Amino acid sequence: MGFGVCLINLPIVHRTGDPFGDIPFMPTGVMYLAGHLRARGVEVSILDGFGLAPARHYRLDGQLSAVGLTEDEIVARLGDARLVGVSVHSGMSHHFALRLAAKIRAARPGVPLVAGGHHPSAVWGEFLAGGYDYVAVGEGEAPLLHLARSLRDGVDDTDRIPGLACAGAPPTPALREEDLDACGFAAADLLPLENYWALGMSHAPVRGRYIAITTSRGCPFNCRFCTTPRLLGRQWRTRSPRHIADEIEFFARRHGVEDIIIQDEAFGTRRDIARGLAEEIIARGLKVRIHLPSGVRLESLDEETLAALRAAGLVYMCLAPESGSERVRERMGKPLDTARLLRIASCARRLGIRVGAFFILGFEGETEEDRRMTRGLAAALTRRGLDEISVFIWTPLPGAEAFGGATGWARYEDLNWSPAWRRDYPALRRARRRLYLRWLAEKALFHPVELGLSLARALSGHCELKGEAALRRMLAGVFRALGAPLRRPPDGGSG
Repeated sequence: MGFGVCLINLPIVHRTGDPFGDIPFMPTGVMYLAGHLRARGVEVSILDGFGLAPARHYRLDGQLSAVGLTEDEIVARLGDARLVGVSVHSGMSHHFALRLAAKIRAARPGVPLVAGGHHPSAVWGEFLAGGYDYVAVGEGEAPLLHLARSLRDGVDDTDRIPGLACAGAPPTPALREEDLDACGFAAADLLPLENYWALGMSHAPVRGRYIAITTSRGCPFNCRFCTTPRLLGRQWRTRSPRHIADEIEFFARRHGVEDIIIQDEAFGTRRDIARGLAEEIIARGLKVRIHLPSGVRLESLDEETLAALRAAGLVYMCLAPESGSERVRERMGKPLDTARLLRIASCARRLGIRVGAFFILGFEGETEEDRRMTRGLAAALTRRGLDEISVFIWTPLPGAEAFGGATGWARYEDLNWSPAWRRDYPALRRARRRLYLRWLAEKALFHPVELGLSLARALSGHCELKGEAALRRMLAGVFRALGAPLRRPPDGGSG
């Protein structure tokens, strides 16, 4: 029997009724970890707690719900793994992950447990105290590979592995891979891909077969609400354009993938890399739709780069102005050239690229005047062709610089995009609704035909925006309740 590693992707845990919390997404971190281990001769599997049951919704308690497998079902599917890794994306899964550890302990005593992901990296001591033997802090490839080999070979050095925390041994600085090409491709074939494709919805407006990839790590910027600068570093590291195109071509040829979601937090920080990728895709004749849903920085965009990416297949991207108030952006640590933002939005519309924008309400010290300026910026963008907005209410995230600035929450699961524990939450919820209504009014006034077409696409399933896919998803639930399922588009597009 070989030394098998099982990597667990947890079900999606979210605040019941929160439309921002249960959007399905592929676990890119787990996929690349598995690919890295497999390429180095380690037997590995992925137990996808979401993807194996992506249509099952159930309540966890009076506040939380989950989508996917239950804790008991995950334990029952562990097989004969000799090392179990649990990926915890955010604090929403904090107590689920601790309960799961206790159940694995009871069912498989002696099997080592390791946690990883952004949330355990920030609160590693709590995971060790909660039943995990190890926590991979930061990037997981090097510490997990070292741990698997040490346990397999009986080498007693786990307390000295860089980036790995264990009882009595806080983590030494993690090793950050400089040559990201060496990490290899995502092991997407270990996921139940057909289940993801059947959903017709992800973090981007996909239509059919899609894959989510990452092309870079780290971020040179220092937004105070973000965990990336501290956990992955401020040095931006990238794969080569050729290697990224190799992976895209592999998934397109092997799996018939047509939609590529690039899930980077700072895609194209160097414009020459972004344009190089576009040239590679065009030269290979790859017919793919490219999505950048995580918020592209303006510093990495210009008209030439946008045109090159559009020619390569870019159909959707998100910008992240966060606030219309310069004072609030300064507190966030996120400077913004507003004129450049408006120019890029106009350029994208001319090129036929769908554009969304992220806004955050309720950051430290925000006033009603600041919110008025945010509504004004959203309106100005919409007049220039902005297609949709996503509005979040700020909540502190463990590992971010601004984490210690808010009090009143009781458990990590309270730290979601609808933080009802905030004393000003009712006012912020009204402000969020007002911002959406202002965007809708501007859309109806300046782009009424496009607004009608957007509704038609949501009904037909040929979605080009996340909002259209979300609306179709909501309508599908209503139709199911009425006993008349919403018809899928004939070409297998978004359902």
